[in-house]
Amino acid sequence: MRILFTLLITSGVIVLHVLDNPGGSQKLVQSVAARAHSLLEDKEVRIEGLSVLSRTEVERALPFDRSVVWWKLHSTDIQGRLGQNPWVAEASVSRCEGSYIATWGCFVVSVTERTPTFVATVDNTRWIIDRDGSFIVPFGEASARLGGGVLVGVEGLASRNSSPDVVRAQLSAATRLLDTIERAVGRPISGLQFLSHGDFAVTFEGVPFPVVFGAGPDSKVPLAEQGERCSELLKRLHDRFPDILKVDLAFDRVGVVKFRTAE
Repeated sequence: MRILFTLLITSGVIVLHVLDNPGGSQKLVQSVAARAHSLLEDKEVRIEGLSVLSRTEVERALPFDRSVVWWKLHSTDIQGRLGQNPWVAEASVSRCEGSYIATWGCFVVSVTERTPTFVATVDNTRWIIDRDGSFIVPFGEASARLGGGVLVGVEGLASRNSSPDVVRAQLSAATRLLDTIERAVGRPISGLQFLSHGDFAVTFEGVPFPVVFGAGPDSKVPLAEQGERCSELLKRLHDRFPDILKVDLAFDRVGVVKFRTAE
């Protein structure tokens, strides 16, 4: 009751002030209107996580014409807009840290970019592909963004148009193979080719010949073990690298080294 009485007195004072000072009251109204507009429309947007993308590219997808209230109620819509960029794997929108009043119009846009890992020609187009098997953009559009990063060349992928499930499975296997074999062998992979029966050929940096691994349903030796055998073979054969045509580990317990024939 006391609060209501106080509000009534305050309202009465304001009304008397408006009646006695029409010019000043107009300025007060304009000031309040400007303050209200600023409170509803002005935004500070902080963008985090950019490496490949520029801030300008991300800002193009942001609805700056929408009000602060709209941003607070539609963060999912904003994330959806950002996700339409092929380089964006995930995006989130949150308010800035601090008191709610002090950070009213402040937002943090966090972007997780895709990690270009593979390059492969699929359906006559050379693509940059993420670690999770997502096709990002054609290579020509991405080459300037890579900054000299090394991609693993992949050959033997199925058609993305006629066999999408097969190509997804192949790329999933490629990521698994990359992690397992590089860790076991201790050398980075520069190329990977899918062969028949689930086998695949790997080219390691600094090794002038391919190494065949078995990963099909008939393979009885785990990839990690094949990788360890490969590491040991490469150490033993290091001095004979120029003479080797291929190493084949797609057997149960042996590795076959094929040497170049003398001309």
